[in-house]
Amino acid sequence: MKRVTVGIVGLGELGSVHAENLRFKIPNAELVAICGLPAEREKLEQLQAEWEIPHCCYSMEEMARLPELDAIVIASSTAAHYAHALTAIQAGKHVFIEKPTGLDEEECLAIEQAAAASDRIFTVGFMRRHDPSYAEAKRRIDAGEIGTPILFRGYSLDPEWVAEYLAKRAAKNGCWFLDMTVHDYDLARWFLGSEAESVYACGGAYAYPVFAETNDVDNGYALMKFQNGACAFYYSGRTAAHGAHVETEIVGTKGMIRICDEPRRDCIKAYTKDGIVEKCLSLYLERWGEAYLLEMKHFVDAVQNGTQPEITAHDGTMATQMGIVTQSSYVSGELRHFGGGAAE
Repeated sequence: MKRVTVGIVGLGELGSVHAENLRFKIPNAELVAICGLPAEREKLEQLQAEWEIPHCCYSMEEMARLPELDAIVIASSTAAHYAHALTAIQAGKHVFIEKPTGLDEEECLAIEQAAAASDRIFTVGFMRRHDPSYAEAKRRIDAGEIGTPILFRGYSLDPEWVAEYLAKRAAKNGCWFLDMTVHDYDLARWFLGSEAESVYACGGAYAYPVFAETNDVDNGYALMKFQNGACAFYYSGRTAAHGAHVETEIVGTKGMIRICDEPRRDCIKAYTKDGIVEKCLSLYLERWGEAYLLEMKHFVDAVQNGTQPEITAHDGTMATQMGIVTQSSYVSGELRHFGGGAAE
């Protein structure tokens, strides 16, 4: 069977992981094009030569015109997602796009509508659904193991040593209630089986006042009610002293499931003068490496077999809307309601 030919735009931290997986770890995929800004020319040309990639492009339009290209992976900054997604869809390419799909609901809805009108595959990079532990938790919940899910609790924390870097890119990627917590919104919808009804958010720029300049937080908290009566609590921060920490709990009427409640790097405990020490994960790439590979393999398999991935453009729209409304609640200090596809 013919391999799926793929191009990728955005070779940053995560884009580089996707590119490496496509080039070396997914046998039925062929990475034939990379795309970035003209200012990145030296880096891109070096990568093209080292990995023997046929095409190196400096605009999305240029890459989308390549006739041999089956699919495009969009890993550019969120601010560029709208233009890049529409260009790829209009060029007739299958699309994998990183979350969130856009910076506002209008962008997401336009992308969703364009994807629906196309006969190509479109999916969003909510990689946590592909993580084996989360997939197993979903299987058990669907099997009724914990009864009816009534509460989702999600912690998504970045280590303190990346906070200053995150402050510099905030304008391109949106506020923390969107950029980080979007993963937990998607999981809450997935596990609870319902859409959001209302939300109240609070928090602050406690350690890094620079975030307050854009109404952003370094630690934020939100309580959300869902249409089926279930609730979710989200805690998103970027000042974790111990490292990257993602923890999830789903409470049901007959039990609960916890996923990664301790962010251990390995199973080693060191008994030293400092006490009992366990090393923690330092960056998100350590935790989600397998999930990133599995989600991209799932996308390539779907393109090759003509099947639609579970995660759609609509999932991207809904999770983005949840982030926007949560941010609105934080800024206003008021309870916000969801209704008719928009916040009230």
